[in-house]
Amino acid sequence: MPKKATIKTELGYFQRYSLIEKLVRRFAKIHGWVIEENIDIFNSKNPRVHFLITMAEAAIEEVENELKVAERG
Repeated sequence: MPKKATIKTELGYFQRYSLIEKLVRRFAKIHGWVIEENIDIFNSKNPRVHFLITMAEAAIEEVENELKVAERG
């Protein structure tokens, strides 16, 4: 019987950090906001950026949770 394929459901620290940054920039673009490439979003004092970081973290958590549910079958 073939072994069931598994999906890794947790991101490593650097993967999560990178994905959050990508999502923040994507969400900002959707809203018509520009975040300069050289800006460190994690040290930004801009409340909009902090809001987008929170949204990105929530999105990642939801995807990870769904993958865990799917993995349990």
